[in-house]
Parts: sequence; structure tokens; C-alpha cells
Amino acid sequence: MQKKYVLFYNNLDKVPRRKNVFTAAFRGQERGGEDMRYRVARGIAGVLGAAMLVGAVAGCGRQEAKEKTVIKILYNNNFKRVEALVESYYDDIDLQMEVSLNSSEQLRRLERGVGPELVIAPQPDSNMVRKYLLDLSDTKASSAYDGTIMNASKLDGKTYLIPLPGVYSGYVINETLFEQAGLPLPSTNTELVSALSELKEKGLGVGENQFNFSMMSDYNTSVGMFCVGCMVPDFLGTVEGVKWLADFREKEATFSGVWEQSFSLSDSLVAAGVMDPAAIARQRNSVLCQKRLSNGTLAAAFGDSALYYECVAGNRKAVEEGTSQAYTYRMLPLLSDEGNEPWFLFSPSALMGVNNAVSKEKQDACKRVLELLSTPEGQEALIEDMGAGISCLKDYQQQDLTLKGLEEYVKSGYIYNVLFPGKTVECLGACVRDIMNEKITEEEALKAIDQFYYDGTDESSYDFTVIGNVSQDLLVEDADVRRRETAIGNFIADCVAEASGAPIAVVNGGGIRASFYQGVVYGGDIAVVCPFDNRIIVLEMDGQTLWDMLKNSVSTGSDEFPGGRFLQVSGIHYTFDSSKPAGSRLISVKWPDGTELDLSASYQVAVTDYMAGAKSYAEGNGDGYTMLNCYDNATPKGSVKLAKETELFYRDAMALYFERHGDAAVEVLLEGRISDLAQEES
Repeated sequence: MQKKYVLFYNNLDKVPRRKNVFTAAFRGQERGGEDMRYRVARGIAGVLGAAMLVGAVAGCGRQEAKEKTVIKILYNNNFKRVEALVESYYDDIDLQMEVSLNSSEQLRRLERGVGPELVIAPQPDSNMVRKYLLDLSDTKASSAYDGTIMNASKLDGKTYLIPLPGVYSGYVINETLFEQAGLPLPSTNTELVSALSELKEKGLGVGENQFNFSMMSDYNTSVGMFCVGCMVPDFLGTVEGVKWLADFREKEATFSGVWEQSFSLSDSLVAAGVMDPAAIARQRNSVLCQKRLSNGTLAAAFGDSALYYECVAGNRKAVEEGTSQAYTYRMLPLLSDEGNEPWFLFSPSALMGVNNAVSKEKQDACKRVLELLSTPEGQEALIEDMGAGISCLKDYQQQDLTLKGLEEYVKSGYIYNVLFPGKTVECLGACVRDIMNEKITEEEALKAIDQFYYDGTDESSYDFTVIGNVSQDLLVEDADVRRRETAIGNFIADCVAEASGAPIAVVNGGGIRASFYQGVVYGGDIAVVCPFDNRIIVLEMDGQTLWDMLKNSVSTGSDEFPGGRFLQVSGIHYTFDSSKPAGSRLISVKWPDGTELDLSASYQVAVTDYMAGAKSYAEGNGDGYTMLNCYDNATPKGSVKLAKETELFYRDAMALYFERHGDAAVEVLLEGRISDLAQEES
């Protein structure tokens, strides 16, 4: 696909040339009879006068030059092309991107009046929209997109959000594996399950976990989309389904009594032993769909067009490196068991609006950014940054739609636009996880979705129990808990040390997902800050193992998307150099008094069972801490001894800390526990 980029351009021929005022002051012929001192004095006066004039002009220029208007975006992507495009068009706007891995963090910032200027919402809640977003109905951007998509996102007849480029969703399959097994492409869900079972029997597309099908499940919305897709051919794509969705929007219909069939395919896949429910439920890491599809250890996955492109590129790279054979891929639509036409899903990747609490100047700047993004150039920049995408602009000429298996459905119109109100799809995905965790039944899940939608907001399930106070903001900013020492990391590590009784505690940065804000801390806050159910344990290890653990901690950090294995610590200090190659970054490990680590001595360290292999090390579980392994029999055991098991999660340790320290507001400081020489030198 040919890309268009806007470049910075300076036409030097059009820059006015300033005269050399000092030369001009002394230039000129001497006049007869003039006193030399007079001429010199006059020359000096001329120089000073000219200098004062230039200074005055320069002073005026400085007064006219305005500071750039800073516009921030909080999202799980670095929009570098977008940033360059915006700043090349508007020299008065400074577009700043902050990577955030937790979509709820944006809402929490909005609630506290520190939200970003441009708000990106994958599944916006109507109450959030009304409360925090600006009406964009009068902007050019509001009329630039496909009417069906825009009408579905309107609220009270007003436009608050514009759609980012979207994706088609269906099944991404390794076509070569089906050909090797002599299997035709499935045309029904029953045939899909049967084919996957036969592939597994033949050992095709099977990874170390012995499963050959999964779904993109990093986010609840992705899991919810799977259930929506299961309902399209035989319900949502029918007249009956269209009426149900219209009634549901008006709160005149429910999931209960209708959507029970949405779980039938996932039940069949789990029963056939081809899909891992624990990975979907987050009892283990999500299956690495792109990596495994690329190397032939996964036969198929429910995913989107971005995943398709990633698989094609990933396999090409693996072939070049000699680590995989060449495979071909295609997308399959959502299938029917009742003889109805198959469909693909389509939905915007997210929607973008303007924070209504910011100044008029910032609002105007945001509108200009949205209008630029609502042009072909803006869409191309977004698509480039997002890796792939289908623009929702009217009459946009998509230059690269080479998705094998999709073409005929785009032409025939069997594309279902996912237009569910509020965050019901995200809520559906969360309920699916609870079903697979065996926390609730399918009937209870559907009732929970109805209650969520009818009651209105996330607040209906938020725990407002007061558990403590913090004296200042403890922020997670731009994934810094995965790069360097942070106040919130110090606090959580101290909580783990105190709760476990261990003199040393480490907390993986990937387990810290949101911020604490000055003032009251609620039960819901600690659940959002540390959402994962990994239990704290205490290991006894020698100094060499502790060193190896910290060496692994700093092995994957990067400016783009740092790994979650980076450790926040309590009881020790360590120094590393992020500019060095992985494996040689750790420089020193010391005690707070400056004493060096003794590699042969024995220490007790609080970690999580996740790091120690309780959920295996497959699919990236354990963040590479195999030196701590004391649970996973498939991996060589580490040189460690299990000293204590607790039933505590990170959030439990924090709750205990607040309880033990009474009503006093917690104050946390940076103490030099972690030092990065590369950052200090820069």
C-alpha cells in the first residue's frame, strides 16, 4: 500500500534576509571637515539605535509567540505517525501520547479532573459520554463518517464521538494445516469443531498446551465479541434479531431468555478439548495467538483483520529466520448451524471524543485534531500506527484490502456492524471469563449483563468501602512501573513485604495496572490497581538466584512497550543499564545500607506463585522467572525452597497495610531503590 506522509518543509528562499546592522552603521564615506570623534560617536549611536530596534522587534516577536497547546491521549498504542501529522499541520499544538494498558485508568482520571484532552473509548458508557465528553455535532468531523456507524454512536441525537479505523472479525485459520490434513474448510460450527478435533488427533496446529484453537482475549471486549459473533448468522442477522437489538436499545428487551445459545460454541470447543478455558478465564496468560498461528502451533483463532496481517508478516519473518515452514492464512466468517448465510463482524477499534472539562483553547485544538484525523491523510496515519484498519470515512478508498476469504462477503454485504449500546459487549466478555472460572452460571451471567445495562454504570459494581488514605497521587504514567522505580511500586512492594513477613519483596510491574489518587482509597481502587489473582508466596533462595531474578527483571524493557516482568522492590536496591544488551544490563544489587549482595548467602524473598510456575511457563506465563520455579513439573526446578504460601493477592496485602496503619494517610517517596544508568547519563 502506498503511504502518504506530510513532511516538514522550509523554503529558505522565502525567509527575509536581515541586514547586518553593525556593517550598516559603520559603512559610508567619511565627510570632509567632520570630527573623527563625532563620526565614531555617531557610528556607535547608530549601532546602539539599530540594536535597540532589533531588540524591540525581537521582543515583539517573543510576545507574539505563543506556547504550544498540549493535547494528551491515553491509549494502549503509540500514535507516532498521528503525532507527526498533527504537529506538521498545526505548529501551535503539541500532541502527547501516553501508553496505558488499562482502559479503566482513563475513566478514573476523568472522574478526578485529570483526564486526557482527547478521550479514546473502546466501549463507551452512555453516562460517561454525557458526563465527560463535548458535543461535537457542529464539527466537520461529525459528518465525515459512515452514517450507520455515526447514528449508532449518537446519544440524545448528538455526536460526542468519532470512530477510529475498524477491524473485521471472524476466524483466522492456518489454511496450510487444513490442506495437510486433507480437510475441507468448515461451513458450520459443528464442522469447525469436528475439523479442529481431527487436526488435534493428527498433531497439527497443536502447541505445548495441547490446544489448537483460541480467541484474542487480552481484553473483555474481545471475548464478548466472540459471543456476539456466535449470535449473528442465526439471530442478530435476522429480522428477529434486528428487532431485539432495537428493543434492547430502548431497554425493552433482555439478554436473559434469548442469549443462552451464545455460549454453545465455546462449550463445544472446550468439551472437544481444543480450547483452553483457563487461558480465556485469565487463570493463565492469554494464548499467544499471533505467535502460534505464525509458527504453526495454533490451527485457528477467533480474531480480527489486524491479527490476519500480523500472522502473514510473522510467518514471513519466521521463514526468513529458518524457524518455521511457510504457511498460508485465510479468514473464515461466523458460521451457522441452521443453514443461514455466514457473516463477518465489523466494528471501530475505538471511538474518540473531547474532554469537556478542559479549557476552551484546548477544546478548539482538539476539534482541529479530530478534523485532521477525519481526512484521508489522517486515516492513513491512524491505520499505519494501528498496524491495520478499515476506515469508516464516507467513500474512503481502502488501498490495501487483501484479506483472503473476506472479499466476497464485503461485496455481498454480509458484514455485521457491532452497534451495541454502552459497554454491554465488554460486560459480556467479563461474564464469559467468570463462567470459565466457574464463578457463575450462564443464567447468572445473562442476568448480570441485564442488570449492568439497566442500572447504568460501572458504579453499580464498584466497591465504595473506605479502606485508607494516601497523601499524594501515586501514579502509573506511560507504563513507568515497567521501566523504573515508582512511588506506587515502592508502596505495593512494602505492603507485600509486611503482609508476608519477608525482608525482601518484589512486585512485577505488569501486575500494577492503575493509579491511586490523593485522598480516600476505596476497595474498588485496590481491585483496579492490582486486578490479577496471583498469590503471594515466600521463597528461600541464594544470592545468585536473587541476582538471576533481577537480571530477568530488566531483560525486556523498551521505550515502545516495556515488558511486565520489570520488578518494583522492597528491602533491596539494584542498578542496571537499559542501553546494554539483554542479559548484561544488571550492574549491582545492594542492601539499603550499601552492602553488596552475597551470592552464596541465603535470603527469603516474597514473590507470587505466578512467577514460581504455578500456572506453568507456557504462553509466556511466569514472565521468564524459571529460576524461581517450584511448581511447574514441565520445567526444571529452580534452586529455591518454598518457605511459605499465603492466600493473599497484592490487593489483600494493600488492604492489610491500610488496616494496620490506621487512619494516617500513607506517604510514599522515591528512595533510589532502582537506578538506570542510561537514564541518569541522558
